[in-house]
Amino acid sequence: MDLFSLDSQTAKNIGLGTIGVSVLGLLFALKFVKSVVSKILFIAFFGLLGYLSFTQRDALSICAAKIEANVSDIQTTSCTFFGQEISLKGVNP
Repeated sequence: MDLFSLDSQTAKNIGLGTIGVSVLGLLFALKFVKSVVSKILFIAFFGLLGYLSFTQRDALSICAAKIEANVSDIQTTSCTFFGQEISLKGVNP
């Protein structure tokens, strides 16, 4: 049994949560961090985190859409989310 198994809907929700955390982190950095260097580092970190989460979530949505549209076979298609193999149980081919 895999200790860290995800299905497509859970991975999408994690992606949305990570994007939300990055936006809140950006707002926190802009409001409370006084040092310019620290502010730039925080903005870069949370911006990169949000960007990566958005692109990974988008790639997962495209992969699931291909399977739903019967463009590719579910046995030959492999969807990943941040390098983790995603279970496609919730996707209807």
